[in-house]
Amino acid sequence: MKIIVDGIETEMLEGTTVSRLLEILEEPLKSDLIIEINKRFVHAKDYSNRVLKGGDSVEIIHLDIGG
Repeated sequence: MKIIVDGIETEMLEGTTVSRLLEILEEPLKSDLIIEINKRFVHAKDYSNRVLKGGDSVEIIHLDIGG
């Protein structure tokens, strides 16, 4: 299936979860990470249950907090 990850069309297997996507992309799970799917926030506790669907648009946002 095809999804969009940070604006880039990406091929994923059916049944891929957000957790698996992050593993594939080698994105570390940190508290400063925000995931949006189709412009909707996904809570970290739901990463392992949220299955991606063809056509989903995923944004991986790293917060840059500092002062």
